[in-house]
Formats: sequence, structure tokens, C-alpha cells
Amino acid sequence: MIELYLSKVTESSESEQAGKLYARVSYKQTMTVQDMAHHMAEHNTAFSEGTITGILIDFVKCIREQVLNGNTVKIDNLAIFKATVEGNGLETMYDAASDKVASATIGNLGEGAKTGPAVKTIKLLAQSTGDFTRDELKKDAKLSWTDKTKAEIAAAKAAATGGASAGSNEGSGNGSGNGSGSGSGSENGGQSGNSGSEGGNQNQPTNFALTIATSGSGSATVTLNGNALTSGSNLSEDDEVEISITPAEGQTPTATINGSSIELTEDNGVYTGNFAMPGQASTLVINTGTSDEGGDGGEGLDKD
Repeated sequence: MIELYLSKVTESSESEQAGKLYARVSYKQTMTVQDMAHHMAEHNTAFSEGTITGILIDFVKCIREQVLNGNTVKIDNLAIFKATVEGNGLETMYDAASDKVASATIGNLGEGAKTGPAVKTIKLLAQSTGDFTRDELKKDAKLSWTDKTKAEIAAAKAAATGGASAGSNEGSGNGSGNGSGSGSGSENGGQSGNSGSEGGNQNQPTNFALTIATSGSGSATVTLNGNALTSGSNLSEDDEVEISITPAEGQTPTATINGSSIELTEDNGVYTGNFAMPGQASTLVINTGTSDEGGDGGEGLDKD
């Protein structure tokens, strides 16, 4: 079970996410190689905890060795490990003025330099594969709120419904007061109440919640009439929703509404599409990058 909590982006942030709540994972503990060996040994294996620990330590060393040799290491149904680099933006391969060439080294370009170290930093990339891709994880993962978040949600609901109840009682009291007194006053109170009731019962547009779930290492925007939408926005049936996706380099995005694919059109690396809001609460799922390996876009694992 993966437990979640809600984190609010600070109001002072200038991003579109300012003031909004986002789900985050509440991690229980960090499992070391020794912890994993102990866990595996409890699964009725013929190997001792010490033997498993030694094998795992050697396995980690060999993965590191192969990655640093420029190989990718694929662990079936887990991840593909490989090295990737973040490059400097070189203006030229050779700068005659400084007599410098582009070098296959790690470093920063000097101020005003047109060429030099080609690489800013190097990272380990872990790309999910097989039964561990995002699509597979979405099928198998079970989510819940932490106890603290459950309490916070319950308190928010109680505060909101309590306020609505108070408003309703206030309206009832006003109506009762207007209805009492002389016959004329009673008649006016009744007419006023009927008028308010009729006004409240007039046809009102029905709105439906649109849940937006995104994954991948690219970026995406969802808009209605040029206004950005967020998960939980209430829309009317047949509202024309537009999607714009900029995927990670070399990857292809996908989008579905209630499980049905949305056709995306590519133009200069940006994929766009649209759909009419269904007459029901709906879920829009956007994957901003699906790799050719069949897995999702990798996650960089930086070590400071």
C-alpha cells in the first residue's frame, strides 16, 4: 500500500501550481541491500541472508561497472540502467580565436567561450521496463491517504458542510419571520419565498468534474477557451477541451479520456489534440513520453 499526503505549493510561487494541492508519497523507510537480503531470506529461500547480501553487493558493483563502460543493463520487469549526460551548449567544434576544440570532458564553459568541455554533468538513468512500467504500476498499485491527511480531509469537509447547513438554517429562519405577522405580511412572505424557490429551480447547467492525471518526463497543458484547467475542474457537457504536449526528446506522448484514445497531431515537436467533455465525471490521462523500449521515460537519479 502506497500512502499519500497533500502538499500545497506556496502562494508566493510564480508558477501555475501556486496555491494548489498535489499528492505526494509518504515514504515509510529506506531499504538497504542488507534490508533486502533479510527480506528475501524470509521468503523460504534456500540461501542464507549472508549469501544473498554478498550476491546483491556484487550485483550492484557489476551494474556500476557495465554502466560506466557505456553499456545498458536491463533487469527484466524492473528497470534499464544506463548513463546519460547533460551537455553544454557549444557554439562550434573549433574556435580559431582561442585555438580550442570541443573536448569529451566534464566541466563548465568559461564566460564567453564558444567551445570547450562538451559535458556539464553525467547521470544514471533508470527506465522502467516490463511489469514495472507506469501502465503496469497503475494496474497493481493500491493507494490510500495517511491518517493525518484523512483527518485533514474530514475536517475540511465538516467545515464546508457545517457552513452550508448554517446558511440553510438562516434562510429558513428568515422565511419563517417574513411569513408571520399580519395577513398581508404572510402573503408577501409566501410570495417572496415562492419567487426565490422558483428562481433556484430554474434550469441550471450541470457540471462534471474532470480528473487530470499526467506522467512522463515531458510537459503538458490542458485548456478550455484558452484558460488552463487543473485536476478537479468542473466542466459542462460538450465543452471543447484542448491538450498541448511537449514530450521528452525522442519520445511519443499519448492521451486518453475515460480509456478512449485522443488523436494527437504533431507540429514542430508539439502534439495537440482536443475532445468534447462527456456528460459525466471523467478522467483524462496524459503520458508525455513513451519510449521505444515499451517502458516510460526514464527518471534521472542524481547523486549530489
